[in-house]
Amino acid sequence: MHANRSLYVKSPWQFEMRDNPVGEPGPGQLLVEIKASAVCGTDVAIADRLANDWQSFGHEVAGRVRAVGPGVERFRPFDLVAVDSSAPCGRCPICLPQPFGRGRPDLCRTVASYGGSATRGFGELLLTPHECAVPVPDGLPYETACLVEPLGVSLDLVRTAEIGMADNVLVIGGGPLGLGAAALSRMLGAQQVLLAELSQCAARLRAAEAFGVDGLILTDRTPIREYDFGDRKPTKILVTAPPPMLPDAIAISSFGGVVAFIGIAFGPAATISFDADQFHFNKLQLRASHASPGTHAAEVIRLLTLHPEWGDVLVSHKVPMNRVGESMLRMRDDKSSFVKIVGVNGP
Repeated sequence: MHANRSLYVKSPWQFEMRDNPVGEPGPGQLLVEIKASAVCGTDVAIADRLANDWQSFGHEVAGRVRAVGPGVERFRPFDLVAVDSSAPCGRCPICLPQPFGRGRPDLCRTVASYGGSATRGFGELLLTPHECAVPVPDGLPYETACLVEPLGVSLDLVRTAEIGMADNVLVIGGGPLGLGAAALSRMLGAQQVLLAELSQCAARLRAAEAFGVDGLILTDRTPIREYDFGDRKPTKILVTAPPPMLPDAIAISSFGGVVAFIGIAFGPAATISFDADQFHFNKLQLRASHASPGTHAAEVIRLLTLHPEWGDVLVSHKVPMNRVGESMLRMRDDKSSFVKIVGVNGP
């Protein structure tokens, strides 16, 4: 057994470090020495209300391979890796390429994941299926490499909306996923990229400006439905805010526009209503983005290698792993100075 300490959480907002020994990796598994792990909005929801009993958590991970299980050929001890929270199995009829299968690994239902493991991201060691890992080049900081999972979600959202050079893009929600989507939309050459966020989220607004958005909509001062887009109504709207924002997004979309979303409510707010006649006659589309299983990790690593400064923009707080819970409490009480927290082990 390998000694290991993990951060545990129980709602509402209780944290403690516990001994959590880890065995040797089994067939197809890696044992990863965690170097950095980032806090996700899902982790916040877990701490707030979803953890009915004590549990380990965290799923945005980068580190170094300590040991490989039988049958693993892609990785060796000491390899640098980022770990996605899930990956296609690559073997089922949905994953296999045509004519032998459907060729849609993004729709795989027999995914590889460490989600059921007792070891999770906020700890020292992680047992994971090797399919979830992607190599990290030397020189890319761990605290940047651990952004592979959330930026993969942003990339899936942008791909779902099919952002192009003729598009006027509106991103609703300036958290890390929305900021990533804004940066990717700008990189893809969209005509205009606007981001909507609350005025008190100062750090997020600064990050949006660093990513080169064309304008900010402060939604507590100017509601989305009242904003004057002039002759540039959004052709593509990316919603990373909870589902109650979707009716507003639909109402302001241009004729023939696309609304893509990843916002989750975890409760009654997931049920919304909108004017279906308006939706129909304006030829709108509503598309759900759900990057599970993850299929973009290798692409994101290439992007981060080309744009390592993205890590500097998104990571506002780097703290020792045993202080992640404390930092999450600070973020809960002061959203103005936080974009993303990353817990780190060692130098």
